[in-house]
Amino acid sequence: MSMRDVAAKFHVNSFSSISEWVNKLDELKKSVKSDKKLKLESFTQFPELEKELVHWFTAIREQGIQVLRSTIEEKAKSLAAEMGLARFGCGDKWWQGFRTRNNLSFRKINASSIKPIEKEAELVRQYLDDLASLLPQFVPSNIYNFDETRFDWDVKSKFTYDFKGTQRILGVQSAKMNHFITVMLMIRADGEKMPALLIFQEKNGQIPNLVRERLNIPENVIIKSNKSGYISDQILNDYLRTILRRENQLLIYDQAGSHKTIMISNAISDLDATKIVIPGGCTKYLQPLDALVIANFKSKTTDFRIKFQTEQIERRSKRTGNLKALDRQQLINIASKAWDAVSPQLVRKSFELTGSYGVNHPKIFSHQVNMKKLII
Repeated sequence: MSMRDVAAKFHVNSFSSISEWVNKLDELKKSVKSDKKLKLESFTQFPELEKELVHWFTAIREQGIQVLRSTIEEKAKSLAAEMGLARFGCGDKWWQGFRTRNNLSFRKINASSIKPIEKEAELVRQYLDDLASLLPQFVPSNIYNFDETRFDWDVKSKFTYDFKGTQRILGVQSAKMNHFITVMLMIRADGEKMPALLIFQEKNGQIPNLVRERLNIPENVIIKSNKSGYISDQILNDYLRTILRRENQLLIYDQAGSHKTIMISNAISDLDATKIVIPGGCTKYLQPLDALVIANFKSKTTDFRIKFQTEQIERRSKRTGNLKALDRQQLINIASKAWDAVSPQLVRKSFELTGSYGVNHPKIFSHQVNMKKLII
């Protein structure tokens, strides 16, 4: 038998390992027992049954139906009876092997409905066709994308490391644990980043005058405030009119409520801008900011906030015993540093990945294979 056949027969991961053992046979005979042990890859004695079981599992999950271990075991027993496999048993060893071989894990459900992928693909195709007809009219320095994201005041988690066996797991929080701000970001296809808009949540809708006078606001940040902490059409209107010049330009944005008001439409018209709105549910494929930029920005802000919390871990508020929270100036500095650290190359790449500039078709991410097949 060839080395490859021997490896297949005894379920050895690599046939090259057998060649190595043969060449070192004398050394292996003299070695200790532990050196002679080999961890074999997981294999099944019932390959046809497992093939049918995986096919059934795939079809069920594509419909969004929940599948538990007991469901899979019951189906396996049913298939075994149909195939006349009297020796088949659904023990724990079989279950662990089945999970390992097919890369299964117990996942938390994070979606309550399924939007047909064919429908998404049709929306994406239509949008890309419309976009393709517009792009030749604009240079990269006149193609913009804007969107907002939530920015938590503190890094919060309901989990902590503690010693095993501890019954009462304490969690001391900062005074701003449940507070947040909204950050509006705008990028350009040539890699430029417009100043980030930070919207603070204030009880009276305004940052106190004495506090605002003391703030040192960097050039790449604009500060606004209201009672909710969310963006409004008035704030967005002021931001667009401040940042953009009146010229031939293309604005790419999604269908958020604050983007679709009459005030925003009038602002875009006054700026002589052309707009193209990303279809609902498709921003993950088509919005440049969602492709790479927002995730990169949030990752950097988290790193800075964790560093601050680590340095301040001993400082506690004397009145409440909570951890000291970031103040407005520190939060502004963190947002400014994080936005400055997002590279122009990453911004340009985001436009390319979403088909918004520089390519003839979208380079959909590798894990979205089905969508890619439907679109291209």
